[in-house]
Amino acid sequence: MKSFVYAFSALMAVFFSAGIAAHPIVLPLYPDGSVHEIADGGTWEPEVHVYLPETSGGLAVVVCPGGGYKGLSFGSEGQSVAKWLNERGIAAIVVRYRMPRERADVPCRDVAEAFRITRSHAAEWGIDPDRVGIMGFSAGGHLASMALTTFKSDIRPDFGILVYPVISMIPPEAHGGSKANLLGHSPEEKTMKAYSSHLRVTAQTPPTLLVHCSDDPAVTPANSVLFYEALVHAGVRAELHIFPEGGHGWGFGAISFRYRDEFESILTRWLSEQNER
Repeated sequence: MKSFVYAFSALMAVFFSAGIAAHPIVLPLYPDGSVHEIADGGTWEPEVHVYLPETSGGLAVVVCPGGGYKGLSFGSEGQSVAKWLNERGIAAIVVRYRMPRERADVPCRDVAEAFRITRSHAAEWGIDPDRVGIMGFSAGGHLASMALTTFKSDIRPDFGILVYPVISMIPPEAHGGSKANLLGHSPEEKTMKAYSSHLRVTAQTPPTLLVHCSDDPAVTPANSVLFYEALVHAGVRAELHIFPEGGHGWGFGAISFRYRDEFESILTRWLSEQNER
């Protein structure tokens, strides 16, 4: 019976996804108008851009673009990611989350709402509600890591993919810009610890893949190492790849990245493993 439900859902998704690669389903995170503080002084309202593959395998990824909690790299770390996922039969839900402007809880609230929306539309979109992961880049990686470590079980992601992520808010590993935009210029030590996601890892944290470059000039790879070590210590399935060069911000856009083929091969294999779990 379950297989019939997913087959029917996948068929429905084909109709909904016609032309979606170019024109996603765009839904407001707060359609009832309950949101009062709009991102970045009103530049955009928080919403999800839903990209559905022509043939759905049931797997879905909520995508959090980076931007230092000051803006969003919505192209190379959002739309292009969705296209890549769709080509592999994976639904992509790209979150246009609000900027915190020192209101640290705001981005997490938006991503939590994105998960509620995704799972509530699972049958309609041909998604298995128990196979919805999260992928984040840079500051979006920090946001994704907070979702992995702090969300309650009903909205928690089922797996995580963190690409050159900000993890720690504690010097010297902290990325100064992300930290200032999220927590302010002089946060208390307890606040920095609360938003250092490696300190929030438990045995309930979902399996996570981390990718970084040794020569990252913006976010030191020590961030990924800290999260990986915390996962291993907690007994969580984890995988870490640190490439010798590549810098920061290469995402899925036009920026040249020497190890792109290897990265995409690793990601394809790892997503396939999550699909089989």
